[in-house]
Amino acid sequence: MVEQFLQGNAAAFEELVIRYEQKVFQLAYRLSGDLDDASDLAQEAFLKVYKYLGQWQGKASFSTWLYRIVTNAFLDDVRKRKRRPPVAVSLDASIPTEDGEVLREFPSTDAGPEQEYLRLELQQMVQTALSELEPEYRVMLTLRDIQGHSYEEIAQITQLKLGTVKSRISRARAALRKKLRAAEQYAELLRQI
Repeated sequence: MVEQFLQGNAAAFEELVIRYEQKVFQLAYRLSGDLDDASDLAQEAFLKVYKYLGQWQGKASFSTWLYRIVTNAFLDDVRKRKRRPPVAVSLDASIPTEDGEVLREFPSTDAGPEQEYLRLELQQMVQTALSELEPEYRVMLTLRDIQGHSYEEIAQITQLKLGTVKSRISRARAALRKKLRAAEQYAELLRQI
């Protein structure tokens, strides 16, 4: 498909997007922790692929190259956000619409069956802890433990030495464990109140 696109077949690029869009979005979501940011990262990644596909040298697989683009887009976004001051939003403020103003509505917090609730709570706890990690650690854990890439693939995607990848994954897992333990202790304190 890459060859077909490079020869001018625009439909081949559409096939590439269809083939990889879910994996790219999943990676972007795991890195950013936000659906809107993940969508933006995925779109940015595919735009860069479209623009720079002719520069892909084939030393690594296409998917490795694509995941590297997503990872770089995420890290660039983190750097940009550090330079921008955060914008405060009041939860009490109304939302202006064409028909006037609408009060903010929040989704229902009704719990479903207990198992589903516990699963979602754990998933949220892990996602929160993951989002609090350094971006480099988040990338490592997402690629290894969520996306299931081998250490060698991660080394190619991140352009790091294999030993560095293994060491960062080990440190990232330790940091995640520490954050999860702290979150669990905090939750236990809340239950006692």
